[in-house]
Amino acid sequence: MSLTRRQFVFTTLATPVAVGLAQQIASATAPAFLTRGLNQNSKLRLLKVGCGGMGQSDLSQLVDHKMIEVVGLCDVDQRQLDGWTMDSTNDKGEVRKARLPGVATFRDWREAYAKLDKNFDAMCCSTADHMHAPISMAAMNMGKHIYCQKPLARGAWENRALAEAAARMPSVVTQMGTQRIATKFRQYGGMLLRQGVIGPVKEVYAWTNRPAGWWPQGNPRPEGTDPIPEWLSWDLFLGTSPDRPYKNGYTPFAWRGTIDWGTGAFGDMGCHMLDVPFYELDLGAPISAVCNPVKASSDQFPESESVVVKYGPNKMTSKDGLTLKWFDGGQFPDFKALGLPEDWEGGEQGKNAVKGDGGVILVGEKGTMWFPIEYAWARVFVDGKPVELDRKEFTPTEFEVQFKQTNHWHNWVDACLAGKKDACASRFEKGGKMCESLSIGAMSCVEPGKVLEYDAAKCVFKNSAAASAALRSPYRKGWEVAGLA
Repeated sequence: MSLTRRQFVFTTLATPVAVGLAQQIASATAPAFLTRGLNQNSKLRLLKVGCGGMGQSDLSQLVDHKMIEVVGLCDVDQRQLDGWTMDSTNDKGEVRKARLPGVATFRDWREAYAKLDKNFDAMCCSTADHMHAPISMAAMNMGKHIYCQKPLARGAWENRALAEAAARMPSVVTQMGTQRIATKFRQYGGMLLRQGVIGPVKEVYAWTNRPAGWWPQGNPRPEGTDPIPEWLSWDLFLGTSPDRPYKNGYTPFAWRGTIDWGTGAFGDMGCHMLDVPFYELDLGAPISAVCNPVKASSDQFPESESVVVKYGPNKMTSKDGLTLKWFDGGQFPDFKALGLPEDWEGGEQGKNAVKGDGGVILVGEKGTMWFPIEYAWARVFVDGKPVELDRKEFTPTEFEVQFKQTNHWHNWVDACLAGKKDACASRFEKGGKMCESLSIGAMSCVEPGKVLEYDAAKCVFKNSAAASAALRSPYRKGWEVAGLA
């Protein structure tokens, strides 16, 4: 080949012929020249991109699967790579043996893809949100199976592109990292919605106490610059996002509140709370969104906000459609007004179950459902009084039969080896659709107080160029990826 594989896979070139080739790659159904046959007796050769924070949790779960072979680790933070590949000693002089000694390490995921090439089958991405789409799409273009942390992508258009690409690639198995969906509690709530226990749904209320105490939001862009730590590849962290000087505290973790890199509390926690309701109610693209923020900023998501997102009607909603009302940063719905008892705080689930990390209330024409984020059963109320439901009809076995087991990470590995993409509860076709909607709600903060009308065909707001730009931010020169350029 006169064109290197790295150039062929990653770059949208200037000539019409090259652009055509890039488009063919993006629409391919698992490029045969980079795939191999897998079965349940195969080792799934994994490249892990992003190895700290949630990436550490993801990798820990994946390496516990007996059919996983880690062939490469990639991170912009050298400390995270060293933590997996080198022995360490704690303050007591105790030696902690490396879990993955001798595994190849990379700072740049593009280099990892080019060097490992045919020698990896799957990639797990746990980076900052703004890099989810390019890293995942480039691997999909190579025919690799993908596990990507939530939210699937930062921008609405990126989420749409990933969902559509996954639908075109029947041999590529995908999973978004919303691990709570694999619990019996959330599956039970989904069953109640399918059964129509509360009737057609007209309103959904969702809330989280984040970002308070988790990461900064509502602040102006910091001035000046700080020395870049020797362990950090700052340019690689920026990736597709606009160039800016390094400041202490940007990474790790605090990036979530910055509009260039994250999706704020809405995009981050909304994935965990709204996934099952969104899928079961078969919600599509919204009609409009409006954000009412507290302490707004052009650089970060608001310190606190309420957002209203409206959807058109379908067979699961009221005839007038559905309204989603989101609250974060210490704001909550009026629980009594929504049909919950005034003194109810979660009942058997504990005092902080309602106002804890977050939850969802669905208001239907026949009743109200409290849908907790995790480790608590959904509850139904009619006229402010709890309805006792018999859970004997629902057992974990019902879920296990469908998805084999309840470990979200292992579900994906098993699906890759079996070649059954539909066995993944959060495959990109579903997750991308939901995260497009979450991005619309999150980015409505760019023009606060204005009802932004969404054009689903074009992935833009009809009446706001500034907010539309946040839904599809241009990639920094040199970071283009086929299928996303």
